[in-house]
Amino acid sequence: MKQPCKDCPFQKSVKYALFPKKASDILHGITHDKAFHCHKTVDYSKSTEGQITYNSKLCFGAALFLENTVRGGCRSNVMFRFGLMRQEFTISDLRKDEGVYQCFDEFLNEVSY
Repeated sequence: MKQPCKDCPFQKSVKYALFPKKASDILHGITHDKAFHCHKTVDYSKSTEGQITYNSKLCFGAALFLENTVRGGCRSNVMFRFGLMRQEFTISDLRKDEGVYQCFDEFLNEVSY
């Protein structure tokens, strides 16, 4: 993936309605070495929580969000470093993207209800 999908929760143009705890858990996870996979690559056939499979890919929107907001960018998260090593994306793919949330508060305030 070289760009966030059209309905990525990290895109400002996408209006998600997440419980505040879920939004906070997502941010906590990606800032504490947890993977966050693209919802389009997660298997939801058996559970609303979804199942990560061999073919699941990291969320490019989350990688951009980390790149834009966290010191060290997406490389600050070990799982996203693995994504770089697996060549799911490259550092040169990660550019400043104004379409992705630029700070934690903005993400939390916009996607939570």
